[in-house]
Amino acid sequence: MNKINRLAIGLAIVFLATSMAYAQMQGGFKQHKDKQREGIFKELNLTQEQQKKLEENRKAQRAEMSKLHEAIKEKQAKLQEELKNPGATRSTVLPLVNEIKSLQAQLIDHRINGIFAVKGILTQEQFVKFQSLIEKRQENRKGALRTGLKDARGSREIRAVEAP
Repeated sequence: MNKINRLAIGLAIVFLATSMAYAQMQGGFKQHKDKQREGIFKELNLTQEQQKKLEENRKAQRAEMSKLHEAIKEKQAKLQEELKNPGATRSTVLPLVNEIKSLQAQLIDHRINGIFAVKGILTQEQFVKFQSLIEKRQENRKGALRTGLKDARGSREIRAVEAP
């Protein structure tokens, strides 16, 4: 019984430590995003009014995109269920497919509307600089992903060589 108590206490400590680490990691990620956003605002030399409008736009965009993504997930799950049905035919799944296509088109339209909303808030010079910053960020992400993949491949190759 004593061993079980020790094991339970040990597991509780491990779960507590991992949950605390996860919470710190999430908070740190949010702080990083906030600092990154502030850096962009400063680099673009935005007014308080522009910053406020951009934040409102970002929140509205995020909410709408989230709704659309959730709706797409729902329809895709229904489509998967329908496709598992042995009696499913093209004509029975076509309405779901069309709904998914429509939602995806709405997503694209919403994204374009968001870009034009930002374009309306920023001056032409600010928008050009903003686009440049976004492109650099995407290149950095791609570079990090490639580096990560190369590292992963390299460690696999090392393990393969070391194996007898």
